[in-house]
Amino acid sequence: MARPENRSEARALSLTLPIETFNYLALLATLGKLGRTENEVATHILVREVYVMHAQRFHETRVPAPEGE
Repeated sequence: MARPENRSEARALSLTLPIETFNYLALLATLGKLGRTENEVATHILVREVYVMHAQRFHETRVPAPEGE
């Protein structure tokens, strides 16, 4: 699964999803292809899509790191 190389670089994120979307994540988790839990599957998909957007220069400017890091 795609994740930061250094786990200390990870940040928590909370999502609220429509029940149909959550149920689909549960199905994908049951199949075990992208992760074992709904959260793992959602993380995998979100990180993968963000990497694609970044690689395709979806936004022309880089997002600066938060101050103090």
